[in-house]
Amino acid sequence: MTTIGAAAIRIGTRGSTLALVQAGMVADALRGTGATVRVDTIVTDGDRRAADTPWGEGAFVTAIERALRDGRVDVAVHSAKDLPVDEDADLVVAAYLPRAAPDDVLVMPSGASGATGATLAELPLGARVGTDSPRRTAFLRAARPDLEVHPLHGNVDTRLRRLDAGETDALVLAAAGLDRLGRADRISSVLAPDVVLPAPGQGALAIQVRAADADTSTAVAVLDHAPTRRAVEAERAVLAAAGGGCRGPIGALGSAIDGDPVLRLRVGYATADGRVSVMTAAEGSVDAEVVRHALERLASDATAAAASNLGAAPRVVVTRVPERAGALHLALIDRGIVPIDVPCIAVQPLESPLLDAALDRIASADWVVVTSVHAVLALRDAAGRRGMSLPSHGARWAVVGAATEYAARGAGIDVAHRSPRATGAALADSLPVRAGERIVVARGDLADDVLPERLAARGGRVSSLVVYRSVEAPAQSRALLEAAMAQHPSAVVMTSGSTVRGWLTLARDVGLEAAARSVGVVAIGPTTASEARAHGLEVIAQAATPRPTDIADAVRAAIAHDTEAT
Repeated sequence: MTTIGAAAIRIGTRGSTLALVQAGMVADALRGTGATVRVDTIVTDGDRRAADTPWGEGAFVTAIERALRDGRVDVAVHSAKDLPVDEDADLVVAAYLPRAAPDDVLVMPSGASGATGATLAELPLGARVGTDSPRRTAFLRAARPDLEVHPLHGNVDTRLRRLDAGETDALVLAAAGLDRLGRADRISSVLAPDVVLPAPGQGALAIQVRAADADTSTAVAVLDHAPTRRAVEAERAVLAAAGGGCRGPIGALGSAIDGDPVLRLRVGYATADGRVSVMTAAEGSVDAEVVRHALERLASDATAAAASNLGAAPRVVVTRVPERAGALHLALIDRGIVPIDVPCIAVQPLESPLLDAALDRIASADWVVVTSVHAVLALRDAAGRRGMSLPSHGARWAVVGAATEYAARGAGIDVAHRSPRATGAALADSLPVRAGERIVVARGDLADDVLPERLAARGGRVSSLVVYRSVEAPAQSRALLEAAMAQHPSAVVMTSGSTVRGWLTLARDVGLEAAARSVGVVAIGPTTASEARAHGLEVIAQAATPRPTDIADAVRAAIAHDTEAT
């Protein structure tokens, strides 16, 4: 029996029927541990909007998180699928309740002939289907291109009422919401995951607390269902790595069982029009690697499907290493562009003695700063060879980006800080470092010096530690470049100075330097743009930020401009 004394735990929630039911589930669970609980209703941006308007990512989350951060409530209850992937560093999910059914379901009008048991395949040609989700829309159009899938917003009761009033012929809703509202009788049929893959986190309830509130964290943590946490965190890691928000066209469904080290993960992607739709799966005992493999397969399959189904769509070369290119591939396909992989660099681990020396330096640090998944994996593997655990040292760990954090936690590292934005500069500015503290920055050999220089300027005693190296112009990419040039690409995306040099070296190796120089460059940022110009390449666009969506937007704008000019 766990208690926190006489003070009541204040639970913040929306005032909708479903939100109150879900908050009540958490309240009952906490009362079962002996805690005193109070439920406080908070009005969110989503609640202020008309029932027939879209709310967008975070509309139901921001106000509740603000109340939690300000201390007006102690606990926030969210549908896990609504949590943005860029979580507030001051807040943590202390527990996930056991997950309800994650499936989407088909709902027909009340009293309609054959409503019970009606399936997606049985809907009439051209039937209207209402949904509030781009993900559902995309997968439905892929499964039934003839359907008229249209926006239909509002809470569950509002949408059911609009369905019964004839505004649409069918709805797609989450099974968990209907069940929690006692409306499971309205379910006509369950949509199989291989038709409409659920949203990451769908069916799970996330219980959020302030990271600094140890008493409430302890009281809530006893409710945590480990298999649900493992599955949902993997699903959300896919979403973060894919560069999407909680309303992006990405589906993911994990499966984990207590006592079983294997995580099974199915992921899916579809374009808004349904012309490209792919699903794949991965499994393994190292969760971060399962996520990485699933996303790599998804991007590869989506690229192949786009090449087949998008006809005369423009082709654009991506020079990034494949394990980091998945999000950019999907962003390009979203915009009707077919990506072509030509990795112009390859990542190689350092020799064991060098990594062993790196581990010895980490042992005496106050902070270890890790800038990429590659760095996490290199350190993890080195520690494994020595039979040691990375967290066994006293250093606090900080990371750049959600994907790096997920990989670090998968390696057993308790991440103390994550930058508010996925850049080294943001981490340098936000790290709570004190003057004189020893900071080890673990990174690749080609990383710039912005992060260590800024940390040093703030008074840190900084050591840069190279834990992996990048090799330019890998020989295995020569044939890929030849195949890419045969497709007459509209542009090439350069993600670093090393990809610029690798591109030109590969082109010289296969006798296509002149052709490669004729392809306009879209640069990930100013440093890469400068390197491209220094090598005589034409930079036709520069991304506003290194985010995959911004790079893809720059590509699309540059291609459109070139088309208009000709």
